[in-house]
Amino acid sequence: MLLKGMILTCSSHIQAERTISSIYHLLKGRKSIQTVQDAHIYQLEKFYGVYKSLSKKTFDQNVLELENKQFLQKNASDDLQFKITTAGKGWLNEHKDNLPLNYFNGLKYADTAKCFFERLILLIQTITNSRKNHYSFIPVIDKIAIEDWVRMIYRQAKGSEMQLLKKIYAELYRLLQHFTAQEANIFVDRLTGYKQYGMSLEQLATSYKRETSDIQLLLTGILQAMVAIIQKDIKQYSFLSFTLKDLSPSNSITNSAYATFELLNKGHTVEQIAHIRNLKGNTIQDHIVEIALYDATFPIHSYVSAQAQQEIITAIQQTKSYKLKQIKQYISEEINYFQIRLVLAINHNILQAGDTNA
Repeated sequence: MLLKGMILTCSSHIQAERTISSIYHLLKGRKSIQTVQDAHIYQLEKFYGVYKSLSKKTFDQNVLELENKQFLQKNASDDLQFKITTAGKGWLNEHKDNLPLNYFNGLKYADTAKCFFERLILLIQTITNSRKNHYSFIPVIDKIAIEDWVRMIYRQAKGSEMQLLKKIYAELYRLLQHFTAQEANIFVDRLTGYKQYGMSLEQLATSYKRETSDIQLLLTGILQAMVAIIQKDIKQYSFLSFTLKDLSPSNSITNSAYATFELLNKGHTVEQIAHIRNLKGNTIQDHIVEIALYDATFPIHSYVSAQAQQEIITAIQQTKSYKLKQIKQYISEEINYFQIRLVLAINHNILQAGDTNA
């Protein structure tokens, strides 16, 4: 249900301006500027990267089921594009109380929430086992960075492990009050303790009579919501906030784009950067668009004149579309696609406020 709710919600925002695969790439967190820009333009940042293990087969099956139920309808001019139907909107409204979509903040917390949980469950497993002098347990997390962090905390807590466990328990108990009883139980059932391993996704799905994909997504949403709650009230969650302390939000430019950013700051042109980095000019342009999405001081006037910017914005408002080809038909010939993408990147908040995608 939750995956279907996401697909329908994304479809209602995109309104057949992208292929259905764009939603798949969004949920997977595809590292492409097109997917990231779509997340911003269509106000779908919260769903970016929330289901990285999603298979194309599972996604396609869910789309087919939604189409068979007439919740999604293929676009007459392109059968790879889908629109949400009136029935689909009705289903979303009917099930909105069972679709905790507000839990998600994928673009910001996808990586942070995952690392937070891995640290937490390995630490709980380590301390509960050590309290029983049982040191030959199989770690639930097999990642060097996570193991090193847990070792550091364990050494610091040596001799006062019980106090730390009580603190973790108290903070988690308080935190889980923000969720339904079933959501709290699913989270707790995933934890591992002394000689007792947390339930797998498949076991949870069977136990709670839900689809495995929904369990996966629900846990992801719970964790991302937890991170947001903790960061808003650090005093109430002193240890859990410490667990997050060195984890940066993931809504920042990629390393490759940052390398381009540094060269831009040194005064190099797109062509020069492409030559220096042995990359195509289009790739450098992608980096610049990515930078523009996150840099509030981005000098767009260096790439697009004020007149051209206004012309592009007017075209978007007239067409009520973010399709590049459609926008291009309403603007001067000398304005290129790169410039359109930059204006979309810089102005997506303003354009959303104007409800151009209605």
